[in-house]
Amino acid sequence: MVNLEHLQVINTICAEGSFQKASEKLHKVRSAVSYSVKQVESYYDIQIFNRQTYRPELTADGKLLIVKIRQLLKQASDFETYVNELKGECETELRFGVSSNFPLDRITELLLELKQTFPSTTIHLEIEVASGERMLLDEKVDIAIYGAPFKNKAVDYNLIDTMNIPLLISKLLPLKDLNKVTEDELAAYPQVIVKSTDSKSPDTSFIDATLKWYVTDLHTKKTLITQGLGWGRLPEHLVKKELESGDLITLDTLGEFKLPMYVSKLKNRALGPVALKIWNYFQ
Repeated sequence: MVNLEHLQVINTICAEGSFQKASEKLHKVRSAVSYSVKQVESYYDIQIFNRQTYRPELTADGKLLIVKIRQLLKQASDFETYVNELKGECETELRFGVSSNFPLDRITELLLELKQTFPSTTIHLEIEVASGERMLLDEKVDIAIYGAPFKNKAVDYNLIDTMNIPLLISKLLPLKDLNKVTEDELAAYPQVIVKSTDSKSPDTSFIDATLKWYVTDLHTKKTLITQGLGWGRLPEHLVKKELESGDLITLDTLGEFKLPMYVSKLKNRALGPVALKIWNYFQ
């Protein structure tokens, strides 16, 4: 049987769409990636990729083989996790991605449990903006909580909440009727946007023609909007007091926006004891 590492290379090529991107993802030189493919093809006397196309395309045999490769890689990952659990071993480090939209007080009790149950594990808490799925797919985090309007086939999801993210303006904004605001009226003021923590992810936008002010965190965005310097959407839990006092006003100009929040993990990657604790916490 060939080395599992060679099979992982083939799986990564399929996932990334090119030999070059696979080499970058795996931190291998391009020739090493090609070598892995040739080793598998030579060992089994089968052609996996069509060399006649610009981008690597699976042959008919390759399409059948990749299904078995992914099953085998998952079984190997599950086996390794099982052995570690059997030996009482857990992750020395865990990278936990959490959306900035998600209230941190929802996970403080969980973090306390992790500290008590796994005192030797270092937790990397990655607070992200509009990049939760990308961080998970790029394996920058082991498990993540983020909003996902659409689901990815490579990810397992467990729904934990549905967040209301209203469109807000301040009572200080000089408009004729604060309860009935048109898109044109909004466009006269800056839209405040939190920049994505992933350079590959686009920053969310609602009205293309409007002036945009970019900030790096939700609290700055909230301050600017509350002071009448612009407008935008914010998680309802973050502005509860301002809505009750009337300092901020909800608009229906651009419609309602509810974001399903999931705890998510990669399908082809087994969870260790610490990550599994996070996954089961929300069951």
